[in-house]
Amino acid sequence: MDKSFAEVHRENYRRQANGYGIDEAFVSLLVESFYTKIRADSDLGPIFDGVIGEGWPAHMNKMKQFWGAIALKTGEYHGRPMPAHMKLKQVERWHFDRWLELFAQNLEEIAPSPEAKNFFNARAQNIARSLMTGMFYDPAQDLLER
Repeated sequence: MDKSFAEVHRENYRRQANGYGIDEAFVSLLVESFYTKIRADSDLGPIFDGVIGEGWPAHMNKMKQFWGAIALKTGEYHGRPMPAHMKLKQVERWHFDRWLELFAQNLEEIAPSPEAKNFFNARAQNIARSLMTGMFYDPAQDLLER
């Protein structure tokens, strides 16, 4: 039986990621080490701890599924990040810059290859941009800036 286009695409995507040194073990390390930085950060740590509280193990599992779905097309993540982030009224635009800074710093320390670093940084920037647009977009302000 022939494989579907989606199956072939998923296999090719995973093969490319694996060529960069990205596998499930790396995704797990990425998430664990990144959130260690987040929790230690004086700006982001209190926000995350305030929202997640005692739910860190479940959050870490969800983030591993999220990044696994992005990096390896695992299909394991079924969450909805935008509604969850829309509830975070204490988050400001500059928090995303700090999040991206820590993410990039983490990749500098642990990425198995320059390609893996670039792969994850590009996706993190797209995710941050998408969330910021959803959380802070103001059509009236957009018209004023034109």
